[in-house]
Amino acid sequence: MPKGFIDMTKTFLLAGAAIVALSTAASAATFTLSGGVAGDIPGSGGASNQVLMNTFGFAPGASLSGGFFGSQITLDTDATVTASFFGLEAGFTNSFVGGGSTLFSATGNFSAPDGNTPLATGTFAGNSIGFLDFAFESTNGSNTISAVNGSNPGVSADQPNFYAWIDDNGSTSGDTIWLFYDDGGAGPDDNHDDFVVSLSVAPPGGGGTPPSPVPLPAGGMLLIGGLGALAVARRRKDKS
Repeated sequence: MPKGFIDMTKTFLLAGAAIVALSTAASAATFTLSGGVAGDIPGSGGASNQVLMNTFGFAPGASLSGGFFGSQITLDTDATVTASFFGLEAGFTNSFVGGGSTLFSATGNFSAPDGNTPLATGTFAGNSIGFLDFAFESTNGSNTISAVNGSNPGVSADQPNFYAWIDDNGSTSGDTIWLFYDDGGAGPDDNHDDFVVSLSVAPPGGGGTPPSPVPLPAGGMLLIGGLGALAVARRRKDKS
């Protein structure tokens, strides 16, 4: 094989590897579930999760599997976190607090039209490594109760808690996590639809858009395409 073609091929491979490495580094932050007990929601009483039904098309009484009760959420590096609100079915005024600020607050029964279109989004930044700084709060008159990450209890009919889910396979780490809150205020239903949010890790300096599989940047694709064309042209010239 001609030396010029070998050199060009090496350049092509090195450029592609560098671009992939940069893309991977931009999405390195990871949520991890610490502790907890595997289970399904709805948890008891034949209750139906309104958000799962209205947003994801679950049948009445169908369960979501692969998540955990009583888990605490950690983050493996400093990062900006995007929170997305997908709905609730609650008599209390429920809220999601991230980084010490209330990002969403609502009462009633309404849900997002689908799992990719949240009702609202917000971000909280500067999270230190360790337990992620968030909580769910419920207000009923002058009484406020909460489920705080770092001390989230297991499933209970009369104590606020949240169910954490990453995927159907029961994964305990990922860059997006779903949280289903039960405020304990409607008897032993444990259906965890009293406030539903997802958390995603934004790239450093990002604007809070939930991440998706990282494609090669447009400039990188042009570079690789150009190098490939040069390699082919050089090979044809060497053959002539």
